[in-house]
Amino acid sequence: MAVYTPINKSELDTWLANFSIGSLKNFKGISSGVTNTNYLVETESSRFILTIFEHNQLKELLFFFDLMNFLSDKNFSCPQPIVNNNGSYLTPLKGKPAALVSFLIGSAKDSGTESDCYSVGLTLGRLHTQAKNFTQTRDNNRGIAWISSKYNDLKPFLSVADRRIIELEIDYQKNCYHDSLPTGIIHGDLFRDNVFFDKNGVSAFIDFYYACNDQLLLDIAITINDWCSDSNGCIDKRKFDNFLSGYESIRKLENSEHKCINNAMRFAALRFWLSRLDACHNILDGEITSIKDPNYFKKVLMDRHAL
Repeated sequence: MAVYTPINKSELDTWLANFSIGSLKNFKGISSGVTNTNYLVETESSRFILTIFEHNQLKELLFFFDLMNFLSDKNFSCPQPIVNNNGSYLTPLKGKPAALVSFLIGSAKDSGTESDCYSVGLTLGRLHTQAKNFTQTRDNNRGIAWISSKYNDLKPFLSVADRRIIELEIDYQKNCYHDSLPTGIIHGDLFRDNVFFDKNGVSAFIDFYYACNDQLLLDIAITINDWCSDSNGCIDKRKFDNFLSGYESIRKLENSEHKCINNAMRFAALRFWLSRLDACHNILDGEITSIKDPNYFKKVLMDRHAL
């Protein structure tokens, strides 16, 4: 999340007139994340998150909102989209798609305990299980084709050593792909800032705007790389074991998934190394922005090579 599209009170008042949620009381920009513009909005009736989408197309936005509605109906705690007075999720704001979702109780953690990792694993298992009957599909637009294309764009900015690492990993991933692994809906971005906790543990998953259909193991790998790694990118075995124990309390991994988990963690590390490099070298103009260190995921990738 970030603020690339600034708005003032008058603009927001006019926009909120499209909803039956009362008059505006307060609002403020949210700086975490790097993709869309986000504000915390408080009205007479409740608090909401306003997102102004900087890149997404209409069709994929409807997929995200329908997915969140589907999960909410199954009592999975995630943002609930708020429809406007015309029954639509999307209401243009400053020429861009914009939407309101419910404000959720809890807050993200800067680091997680072994117990937290178990809870996140369990909740991710619930997500994969409860989303199984969601009938809409969306391809993963951050797969190996995106990685290869993005690398070619970024190559002029990279050292010879980094180019070699990335090229070898792309080649490795193209040759080790297993198309028989279980697939389904994945969150696609389950970092610590997208998991809320309250006193009773995990209270919600948020930011479903990378959700898509892909191998469930990829979602597991993305989550492990963030939740179960230390500050140097090295895997924390106890957190790793706790995460998998939590996940498998809901859905047992197949033997093929256990065998491929390190390959998936390598792929996930490469994907986020490239996306963070892209964010650093193609900075969008933003009133409030948060750029994350790409070299962290280089360290993660190097650690997974050694496993």
